[in-house]
Amino acid sequence: MLTRRDFLRLTGGAGMALALPGCAMSPPLRRENFHDFGDEDHPYLGLATSLPEEHDYEAQVDGRLPTELRGTFYRIGPGLFDRGGLRKRTLLDGDGMVQSFTFHDSGVRFRNRFVRTKRYVDEEAAGRFIYPSWCTQAPGGFWANFFKADDVSSQAGITVYWRNGKLFAFDEGSFPYELDPETLDTVGQTTFGLPPELTMYAAHSRMDPLNGEWLHFGVRFGPKPTLHVTIFGPDGKLRNHRSIPYPRYVYMHDWFVSDRHVIINLQPVVIHFWGFLFGFRSMIESLRWEPEQGNLLIVMEREGNNPPVLIETPPFFMWHSINAFEEKGEIVADFIGYDSPDYLVGKNSVVSAVVTGRKPEIRSPGIVRRWRIDPVSKRIRQETIAGGSCEWPRVNELFRCHPYRVAYMIKCRGDEFYWSILTRVDMATGNTVDYDFGSGRYCTEPVFIPLPGHIYRADDPMEKGWLVTEVYDSSTRKSHLAILRAENIAAGPVARIQLTHHVPFSFHGWWHGRG
Repeated sequence: MLTRRDFLRLTGGAGMALALPGCAMSPPLRRENFHDFGDEDHPYLGLATSLPEEHDYEAQVDGRLPTELRGTFYRIGPGLFDRGGLRKRTLLDGDGMVQSFTFHDSGVRFRNRFVRTKRYVDEEAAGRFIYPSWCTQAPGGFWANFFKADDVSSQAGITVYWRNGKLFAFDEGSFPYELDPETLDTVGQTTFGLPPELTMYAAHSRMDPLNGEWLHFGVRFGPKPTLHVTIFGPDGKLRNHRSIPYPRYVYMHDWFVSDRHVIINLQPVVIHFWGFLFGFRSMIESLRWEPEQGNLLIVMEREGNNPPVLIETPPFFMWHSINAFEEKGEIVADFIGYDSPDYLVGKNSVVSAVVTGRKPEIRSPGIVRRWRIDPVSKRIRQETIAGGSCEWPRVNELFRCHPYRVAYMIKCRGDEFYWSILTRVDMATGNTVDYDFGSGRYCTEPVFIPLPGHIYRADDPMEKGWLVTEVYDSSTRKSHLAILRAENIAAGPVARIQLTHHVPFSFHGWWHGRG
């Protein structure tokens, strides 16, 4: 975020604010206007119902628990949306909460803990909202939000990674928090040993299974925004760091990493920052979809410091990439593509509708797409792999950054705007196989768990293993972890880990196996 010196250099003085009309547009909502869990017409409201309690118990297992599953599955997402009679405006604003499902010889133990960020600790002590967040301004109107960009700090609630015996929770454009992988207690914020001014981390990183590298990107905004790419070796030591000028003032959430390259997709979700900086609106209210600008790809080699290649392409919005790899001189980059960012941008976006109970306006479903990028000729070919309303893709992490065959994701039923169907996509043929959890049952990003000792082939269309996805059932107002065979998801879950309560919608997960 901007320092005061950067801010003054950018604006030429805070006095400009006095010439701009308006007031705070994105204050917290009044809590009494919303009911926990909703009703039969608003079943998805349970996904944005706070879970203030922290639990630690042996969960009930329905079905047969696979003997191969020994380890811990972590999930992370927003857990708390309400304080002091007020409510956050979107699903993106809740305090980060980590869950763990530890598979042992006699069952599964469940835990959940809030990440003790500075924001969480201060607001928990005060019993009310103090700080602005990405989509919701601080209470108090314009003056409570004027020049408070630095107060939009980490909620540590988007991604979670286990690495070298440690657990880390990430947010957008900030430094991650280290957690104890057993107790989930918060250890503290970390820069991975680097000076804070040297780099920045976004939520999505990549671990290369072949050489053990952990690759990160991040954007530091300011008068001269910079893109940072930071690579750590398997021992945790810095292997490479690059910073280059960020050529557009746009929002992007995810990226691509292939065998030899990193690809940054600058989509035309333009940040109109003046209103945000001067306290008139939140960051998400400052995003504008400007497709006439098209997309700009930054293609950089992972090794060395050669100048990046810039390639223009027609506009598409990408929330999450799937995977990328090298093939015959091209970079194959797979992603979920939208013609417009209905899920994120706009007053009736999905992330706001699920909190307020409105029906969103969705004109652009998520389609499984592929770019074939030639970095030498600067040409791109686009292909459509599979249709549907898809999101939250994952692959077998043993093939991350390298050739692969199968992707797993979730998609919507025809009569709903939230995800209830688990699907496996053959990325070579476009064939899909589904399992539908049913109306009013909402699933999360599926995570692939490989079979211990199994030899995997990148071209196998029926890779064996397990898929786990957390499901919220609006009829019972409780959640469970569903376990399915990856090669036969149409048969449905072989086991369900039943929780005694609901869990709000969580974003991403990570599996750490033992033995």
